Amino acid sequence: MNSILFPRREWEPAPAPDEGLIGEVVSSLGCSPGLGILLARRGGKRWRGLLDPGFPQFHSPFGLSGITTAISRMREAIARGERVFIHGDFDVDGLTGAAVLYRGLVPLFPKETIKVEVGDRRHGHGLSPEFVLRVIDEGFDLVVTVDCGISNVDEVAALREAGIDTIITDHHVPPAQLPPAVAVIDPQLPDDSYPNRNLAGVGVAYKFLSALYQQLKKPIPYQLLDLVGLGTIADLVPLSDDGEVENRALVREAFNLIARGEGSSLGLRVLMERLSLNPKKLTASDIGYIIAPKLNAANRAGDPKVAFLLLTTRVKERAEYLSEVLLDYNRDREVAQTDLIAQAQEEMAKAGVDPRQDGIIVLSGKYWNKGIIGLAASNLADRYRVPAVIISEGDRISRGSCRSVDGFDMVACLRENSDILVRYGGHKMAAGFTVKNELLPLLTERLLACAARERGKAAPIKEQYDAEIRADEIDMRFYTNIR
Repeated sequence: MNSILFPRREWEPAPAPDEGLIGEVVSSLGCSPGLGILLARRGGKRWRGLLDPGFPQFHSPFGLSGITTAISRMREAIARGERVFIHGDFDVDGLTGAAVLYRGLVPLFPKETIKVEVGDRRHGHGLSPEFVLRVIDEGFDLVVTVDCGISNVDEVAALREAGIDTIITDHHVPPAQLPPAVAVIDPQLPDDSYPNRNLAGVGVAYKFLSALYQQLKKPIPYQLLDLVGLGTIADLVPLSDDGEVENRALVREAFNLIARGEGSSLGLRVLMERLSLNPKKLTASDIGYIIAPKLNAANRAGDPKVAFLLLTTRVKERAEYLSEVLLDYNRDREVAQTDLIAQAQEEMAKAGVDPRQDGIIVLSGKYWNKGIIGLAASNLADRYRVPAVIISEGDRISRGSCRSVDGFDMVACLRENSDILVRYGGHKMAAGFTVKNELLPLLTERLLACAARERGKAAPIKEQYDAEIRADEIDMRFYTNIR
């Protein structure tokens, strides 16, 4: 998104691929030079993987640091019949990752020794103190995180003090101090040599599971890739980056499984049927704009566990019921979203907020729906093309959700103000925080100052385009090949 107040975009050609590589693509495919440049630029020497990504494109999971230690600890748990608690984040990436681990671990353990919890917005992302107490009280031996945990230093330390080990599987950028887990699997670790640093959380969970099955000399459960593809698309990770096509291969295999009716999730098939989606013609847009929002509605307007249960149930009648519950949640979400955006705009008018003048929108309201404030922030950021911060005021603690625009690093701004925040996290374009109510005026003042400072020193954003092609190269064949 190009902001009216933050940097404009300046386009320039990307570095040209090697002429020999372009020639190889063109001669191999008999395609136009324009398409040859595009494939060589996006895929590098592995350009063929963009056209037919299959199992050869998958990297060995043993390239992930920490995975050998994690497998060793999990094999001990299997041998002893220990009780294992899986904790997944509440978004689609975390839900699918938790479902993958649950479906993969249950056959390896005695009955009823695997338990799953997906977080909720009340407790926020990651492990909560309440979760730690529950694990200790219920006598679990091992905790495995999915799509979270990399920042939970205190919570993992508390589990360790209680004699409970933790295996962290995550894909977020780690803090300077890692939690004292028995093993940490995260392709973003500074010393990790895994080729694909852009694995989604569900991708990391699947890599852990596939490595475990290899060590146990059991067939890898490829049918779970339907869930891996779903979570990968929903989390918006790159499907091709500097020749890295593993994510694309995961998604392609997910589509193949779904089209053949061989995927692991009956619930996903039932939901698609309810949404009138043809499994043989499924697209990434169908997942990103139709399926994923329905699953996310559970954490915004209901109970995230409903989405997890839908993805893991083996009973069609139950899947049909859970699908209807999700669609009800989504209708509630749509109403709540419309209402909150209207309230936010009323608050803007009443408070005299001028996005053009301020360079940022900061609004708060008593008990605004914490599951919707992120959507409202996104709507306002898109509409006014400035960063937007929407805050739900609680009794003592308030929770904020932030959406940004090009040129404004949202999480860096929060980091500057961490001295007055209870918690914060996220990345450049989307972040969140909690703050004590009495510090809200000070935080608002600081956010406005941060926006004013960043706007003053903003430089144009350099964007690159892949190739220049002639108008006569653009025909139906070119269009079909691009698709």
